[in-house]
Amino acid sequence: MGEIMHEMAIVRNVVDTVLEEADRVGATEVKSVHLKIGNGRDIIKEYFDKLFTFLAQGTVAENAQLNIEWIPMTACCNTCSSVFPVDRFKRETWVCPSCKAERNYVIHSGMEFSISYIEILGKQKQKAAS
Repeated sequence: MGEIMHEMAIVRNVVDTVLEEADRVGATEVKSVHLKIGNGRDIIKEYFDKLFTFLAQGTVAENAQLNIEWIPMTACCNTCSSVFPVDRFKRETWVCPSCKAERNYVIHSGMEFSISYIEILGKQKQKAAS
């Protein structure tokens, strides 16, 4: 249940942002939403997709396709500045492949979360002034 609540808050922010932007430009439909999400964000794609569909129901984004670019997690070694892939669940990746420093790094990528762009369709008709 905790995983779903974690996803819900994140997806609600995405849907709110998409709808605000669609309203700002007068969109009649949101065709797609393109996101960049780091693998370190603990996002479960199946939950994310289902929650987006649920929260976007009845809005201009209800048929929008989600496109996610997953950013791999990498680390930058504090000893030699080498950048290398790291998996927090695999201890063998916690060692710099260049200088062999162990657990002496900072996360370089993999924590990103952003909306790259929103593809919209059309504009609403302007209301005539009375």
